[in-house]
Amino acid sequence: MRLDALREAPYAFGSSYEREIDRPERQWRQALIDRTRFVAEVDGVVAGTVSGGDGDSHATAAMTAMWVDPRYRRRGLGDLLVKTVVEWARAAGYGAMLLWVADGNDAAERLYLRNGFTPTGGVQEIRPGALEHEMSTRLR
Repeated sequence: MRLDALREAPYAFGSSYEREIDRPERQWRQALIDRTRFVAEVDGVVAGTVSGGDGDSHATAAMTAMWVDPRYRRRGLGDLLVKTVVEWARAAGYGAMLLWVADGNDAAERLYLRNGFTPTGGVQEIRPGALEHEMSTRLR
């Protein structure tokens, strides 16, 4: 799923398909340990994914690797995934959740705004010449 996401939406991620295709299996396994992963299925087909884990501080969770397969977009799966990872973070005791959205990824930004996230003003370079913007929401 990660490789499909990188191939379909390279603008949305800090990594690339070319960089990750040859990752050793131990790195893929470690990535599963480092973050809590959620998937959405439609009729037994994995249609989307999102991850959650520690953010910049122990009180803040980070949402990462959000992606919905284009065949399943506009069906509410994005909202379902966001709500699921937010509820996971709340239940885990985090006080806030942050994420980064790529400049120009308007559909994702609308999804996050609709689910209570607001821009923080934080900006960073996702890759040379491309920016991403931080958004956050309070969980308590």
